[in-house]
Amino acid sequence: MASLGVEGIGVCEVQNEDLIQIAATVTSGLEQIAKEEVEEKLGSKVEKCRGRIKFDTPYKDFAHKIQSLRTLENLHVVVADFEKEGLATDSDTDAVLLHFYQLAKTFDWGPAVCAWKTFTGTFPREPGPPKKKQKVKDTSKDTSKMLERYENIISREGMDGQDNDETEDEAADRTELLEDVQAAKVATQKEGLSETAVLPPQADVQTSSGVQNVVTDVKDETSSACTTNVLSDDHDNSASTVSPSVKNPGPLKPKFRVTCNRGGAKHSFTSMDAARHFGGGINDDLGWPVDLTKFDIEVVLNIYGDQVTVMIALTKLSLHRRNIQHFGPTTLRSTIVYSMLRIANVQAGEVVCDPMCGSGAISIEGAVDFQQCLHLSGDNHECACPRTRANIATINNQKRRKGEGVLPVDTLMWDVGNLPLRDESVDVFITDMPFGKRHGSKQGNWELYRRTVRDMGRVCRYSTGRAVLLTEDKKCLNKVLAEYDSLWTKKLVLFIKMGGLDAAIYQLKRNNNPFPKFLEHELLSSKRKQKKMGIPRSERVGEPIIEQPGVEMGETLENDASDSRDMSDTLTQK
Repeated sequence: MASLGVEGIGVCEVQNEDLIQIAATVTSGLEQIAKEEVEEKLGSKVEKCRGRIKFDTPYKDFAHKIQSLRTLENLHVVVADFEKEGLATDSDTDAVLLHFYQLAKTFDWGPAVCAWKTFTGTFPREPGPPKKKQKVKDTSKDTSKMLERYENIISREGMDGQDNDETEDEAADRTELLEDVQAAKVATQKEGLSETAVLPPQADVQTSSGVQNVVTDVKDETSSACTTNVLSDDHDNSASTVSPSVKNPGPLKPKFRVTCNRGGAKHSFTSMDAARHFGGGINDDLGWPVDLTKFDIEVVLNIYGDQVTVMIALTKLSLHRRNIQHFGPTTLRSTIVYSMLRIANVQAGEVVCDPMCGSGAISIEGAVDFQQCLHLSGDNHECACPRTRANIATINNQKRRKGEGVLPVDTLMWDVGNLPLRDESVDVFITDMPFGKRHGSKQGNWELYRRTVRDMGRVCRYSTGRAVLLTEDKKCLNKVLAEYDSLWTKKLVLFIKMGGLDAAIYQLKRNNNPFPKFLEHELLSSKRKQKKMGIPRSERVGEPIIEQPGVEMGETLENDASDSRDMSDTLTQK
């Protein structure tokens, strides 16, 4: 059971058996994959709509359960979900806005606020909106600096076989920092304040979103108390405990803001008007102060046609940023990567390969979630492999501090059209193919896709091998797969939205046909050109070698060669 005193609500109590409704955003087009994951891990009934899913879960341990879901991006706890008839067609704007103003006092905010406090106490975060990170330009001008930074990260994290233990200086710094923190706690408790740690500037501090993070005036009885969680590297999920001698600070009085999203119809009001009136009702009825920048609670108002959903955001940052620290120009979201891994149906003991790794998002996510497999990755760009190794080194260092093993993943530089792997050595290929926008070009994709699909057919295991490919250049990939229909069979195509682009995920199955033996002219653009040049059918790109009954393979090749010479002589005479 959870109990929490909140300003304007009173004491909220939630039993462990009580159900709370969770709403989560997912990548458009992958709702079915997310639904299957929730049903598999939580056993809950899922309601899905475009870009979102909803499900009920018991309050007990719900924070760790929903945090373990890998396909979800943003998490919310639902306060109310209802249908307002005539909302999409009502032209009386003042009446509709008055209705939004009066909504706040009709809801039971207690269970949702308790769920928010529990989740943010388990996974602390800074109040306010997420800070925008500066994008690192991956250009040839900055290549030397980027490579130098990646190599420093790799060497520092001990990827080159160095000792993984802390140096004496690092251990001394860590001990000194902890001593300063403890001294600050003792000093504040002697003064009769709540447990607020005054940390040096270099300390890595995370604050709980349940309360304000700055104490402006101790004598101000209206301001809420401040609690700061000091999280060391070895205690990521530890929460600060308040001494019994410290006076109870009173009910929680969180700062809030309202965010409104509309769709499905042309309403008579704007999103800003709805958010302003709904937030005014919360401020007047509950007494919560409004702060648009350093807020503790973000209330989300979703309006789709006549359907209205009021939620409290649990996560500040999207969960797709969980593994990658060093981003490239086209880094793939971890949520999409996990969906591709589920589509590929990766099994224990299999070899999974990403031939165009970029930042290593696919291999790293696969190694974290499927540790009983071997994950290979590679690229031909000079910054891709060092960036991937830097991301791997960062995660391995975190796992070493927790006493866990390193990730079963390796990366090297190679040519995707001539992989340095033996035939039938890989079980699953999963890759994000260039779209031809930020990297490469549409014209260059024709040759790149052809070489990639052909060499994957050579390395992938016959009959049991699979491939999951993500691309926005669907026309090019469809034609290439039509050329190599003797090697690959298209099993499934999922259309998704990626940053406003209409992309597609292809699930391919490797046929049982052996890989054909090509000659030096294997990179010709199409079968038609090969036929015009008189290349025998058994030697064309994408054509399997057909053995004629009663005729040996050597005789077949000699007959095809003689046919080719006769055809060339005929063309010369003409």
